[in-house]
Amino acid sequence: VGYGCTTCIGNSGPLSPEIEEAVAKNDLLITSVLSGNRNFEGRIHPLVKGNYLASPPLVVAYALAGTVNINLKTDPIGVGNDGQNVYFDDIWPSMDEINSLVKQTVTPELFRKEYETVFDDN
Repeated sequence: VGYGCTTCIGNSGPLSPEIEEAVAKNDLLITSVLSGNRNFEGRIHPLVKGNYLASPPLVVAYALAGTVNINLKTDPIGVGNDGQNVYFDDIWPSMDEINSLVKQTVTPELFRKEYETVFDDN
């Protein structure tokens, strides 16, 4: 339906009429996965009753899978361009990849630059 902060505060907009009709007609419990810090019925959309909190990468994995009815450890989350199943482990970075990126980007200079004027502005 939407992405980012507009989704988590309910401003993601309407579902297509066909989906709204199917939800109402079949009394469906539809769900969302969000990385926000609050969770309540209807937060994403009035018809979305089941909401799950997860880390941002897990939100992406569930979005790729298109369902929350999946075991991310064993079930494929999609199919690659080569026709082969894609699993969560295929897209999740290794600790070496994460550590390398952190080492490259999280530096004392970054913090100095970001916080050197923290008390200068309102």
